[in-house]
Amino acid sequence: MTAVRSGNWTVVAAGTTARFAVRNLGFNRVTGTIPVRGGSVQGSAVRAELDLEGLDTGHAKRDADLRKPSLLDSAARPVLRFTGTAVDAGRVDGALELRGATCPITLTVQPAPDDRPEAPHLIATGVLDRAPLRMRVPRFVIGRHIEITVDVRLAPG
Repeated sequence: MTAVRSGNWTVVAAGTTARFAVRNLGFNRVTGTIPVRGGSVQGSAVRAELDLEGLDTGHAKRDADLRKPSLLDSAARPVLRFTGTAVDAGRVDGALELRGATCPITLTVQPAPDDRPEAPHLIATGVLDRAPLRMRVPRFVIGRHIEITVDVRLAPG
């Protein structure tokens, strides 16, 4: 995150979006969003929380199916957590915590066109391998790899 000067930053939840895309049934591409509850950047420590109850793919029945215990289990565990432990020149290595399991992910971070030192606006992208998350659904139904894009705005904090 080269555009962010060192210090403490808070994620502006209202200005931040988390999007995902995954193959389903082997050829369809499903996209959706998950609301960002909040987060922070403190030196090389990055933290974010997403609200799984707010997941939206634009299809209410699919969203309800995704929230079931065999998939996201959002009634029992409504928060998806990201913890970044290493920030280095446009890259954040970290882990997603979901369903009581932890899955590694690396995000590539670039400044958005309107990024400014006093109000950082960044785009983070990565690919999540869902296998470690123990979802009980065949890979041909929901693809193994999920593309993640987070459009994040930060404020001094």
